[in-house]
Amino acid sequence: MPATERYSHQLLYATVRQRLLDDIEQGVYQAGQQIPTENELCALYNVSRITIRKAISDLVKDGVLIRWQGKGTFVQSKKVENALLTVSGFTDFGVSQGKLTKEEVIEQARVSADPFCEKLNIPGGSEMFLLRRVMYLDGEPLFIDGSWIPLARYPQFDEIYTAGASTYQLFQERFDTRVVSDKKTIDIFTATKSEAQWLKCELGEPLFRISKIAFDQHDRPVHFSELFCRANRVSLTIDNQRR
Repeated sequence: MPATERYSHQLLYATVRQRLLDDIEQGVYQAGQQIPTENELCALYNVSRITIRKAISDLVKDGVLIRWQGKGTFVQSKKVENALLTVSGFTDFGVSQGKLTKEEVIEQARVSADPFCEKLNIPGGSEMFLLRRVMYLDGEPLFIDGSWIPLARYPQFDEIYTAGASTYQLFQERFDTRVVSDKKTIDIFTATKSEAQWLKCELGEPLFRISKIAFDQHDRPVHFSELFCRANRVSLTIDNQRR
């Protein structure tokens, strides 16, 4: 390709890329919304499919757009800073961000405490209360939170808890337990059919999995939890201490 032709093509691609960015910033295409197909964009901008494909590919690499196989290309939701991972809790995080929070309980059960006895320093043969919830921020599912609470230490917690209640508030009010610190392990997990359904993401999409043991004011373990969130929706920085 001659140099002048190559320069012309690069200039055209850069122009189309910028027009797409401008449309996104001006709200023509909003977060979570599907953009037009390649054919529609070719007609809209009067350029070739190669130019459109190059512009879209670059915006996908930059995290502005996301491709969902079999569905199309969508505007990527902005990442949420991980204040939600601090010991203050999800509701406090929502208040600090000026955003509405909501939770949906998807599982409540009494289960064996045996897998957690050593981690939480509780007697073998006892039971735990498993509480699994989907947490929403401004109406969008942000993460799945599973919590295992030892009933030997917090009797009848499963009967005291009601949907929508703050577990940390219940710890403090009913058991004089304040969660003040935690120890986390973070790894990458691929979404199974269940996680994809609840988080409204693609099967196999990368998720952050955050395993956590919370500790009280006497440095005793309170509960174990496991949180799944979409890796492209959350930026992780760790702040362990309540202030």
